Amino acid sequence: MDARSAPGAGGDGGADRPSTPGEKRLARAVVGGLVLFVAVLVGLVFLLVLLVTAALFPAAIEFDGVAPVFWALLLLSPCAAVAAAITVPARRLAHTRLRPAPAGARVLDAVFGWLSAFLVGVMLLEWTPGVRAHSLLPAVVVATAGLALEPLVERLGAGTGNGHRDGPPPT
Repeated sequence: MDARSAPGAGGDGGADRPSTPGEKRLARAVVGGLVLFVAVLVGLVFLLVLLVTAALFPAAIEFDGVAPVFWALLLLSPCAAVAAAITVPARRLAHTRLRPAPAGARVLDAVFGWLSAFLVGVMLLEWTPGVRAHSLLPAVVVATAGLALEPLVERLGAGTGNGHRDGPPPT
């Protein structure tokens, strides 16, 4: 057995890795393109949520043109990071202190998920330039709709994966 055929010795184990500078640049470009594609898709989904919310609550939210929509999209990630910085430690503390049963843990996770979405909505309404919010109702509705749609999204996501976490695949 020579060194090339030994596991981890760099023989055929690295055949999937780019070896030339051109292949490495191409791999980085492909990964960057995929990340950009996913970011654009997520941005479009959030843009749709924002526009639907503004259409459903015209008296609760006022926009000064189109620019605030793009500001809201830019502020979405920082607002989500702030909300996660608040809710993730609180969620972990609640799980550690309460040690709930599996059903209670799901309810606890749902409560913290709703709280996180609500905080993001409130921060977007308050921090986005050119947006005047007259009510917190849109943030409550979006957070509640997200909570109600989560099981549907989870089922759709579980159907596309190779493995199933909760047992055998549905027939």
